[in-house]
Amino acid sequence: MKSTKQYKRSVFILTKTNLFIFFLFSFFFLNSYLLIKKVSAQSAISLSVSPPILELMIQPGKTVKQTYTISNDGNNTNLIPKIVYFTPADSIGNIDLTDSKAPDWISFDQKTSQLTISPPENAEEIDHFLTLIFETKEPVDLLNQNSTSLVSQIGSNILLTISKDGNPKKSAEIVEFSAPRLVDSFYPISYSLTLANNGNSFWKPNGKIVTNKETLKLAPQNIISGSSRKIFCIDNENLINCNLQSRFHLGKIESKLEFLLDNDPKIYKAETVTYSFPFILILAFIILGIIFKLWRRKK
Repeated sequence: MKSTKQYKRSVFILTKTNLFIFFLFSFFFLNSYLLIKKVSAQSAISLSVSPPILELMIQPGKTVKQTYTISNDGNNTNLIPKIVYFTPADSIGNIDLTDSKAPDWISFDQKTSQLTISPPENAEEIDHFLTLIFETKEPVDLLNQNSTSLVSQIGSNILLTISKDGNPKKSAEIVEFSAPRLVDSFYPISYSLTLANNGNSFWKPNGKIVTNKETLKLAPQNIISGSSRKIFCIDNENLINCNLQSRFHLGKIESKLEFLLDNDPKIYKAETVTYSFPFILILAFIILGIIFKLWRRKK
């Protein structure tokens, strides 16, 4: 028989174990409950906006109106519109929103979902890079207490050029157009292309990379004034790296870059040269030759 002291000790250990299991279960239950509530609140809001980007050139003193379509596949919610400037965040097209608001001659009517742009006669001939943001703050009900708010945002970028004659200065600089100087014949040849906009207006490159075997089409990606951007290639409307598809090259490969700025007649050009040899194949033959000689010596 167990002594009274041993019995009490067993009960004490059992009680501590039960308490630990109870608190552990309560912790996971509460966290699961909060997670479900949060996911439920997030899934209740699903916003989309059209058009996702507006590219516009306007003369001072003129007015342009653009109607937007804002859709919410989730629950009804109040949307708060605002228009702010953005700046480039990196060289691949990401942006940072600023706290600077649009000039007063750019406005959005929430009742008609209509954007109005009406620069005055004395407006400066420059570009304006803006984002029309639709924002909603939804309270999250945690244990019957509205203690948290989820902020949902969606935006449409506005690339706006002010020009009196419709012919703003466009200028480009080829920051980098390069390919490996020396590659193995069985390795793909890849290109790195970065363009800078040192003009007064945004533009898209309209061009290609040409070799004696292939032609790669440049993706028409916007480059805003005062910035540079890495340019990709395009294949069936899909962005791809600028890599030659051929899997075997031999000798000298001359690659030529040619592009226009939108439909501007000036052609920008650059060239790069790559030498390709089957180094792996040659090395394999050398190794096989050494093995064969060693084998013959042993005989």
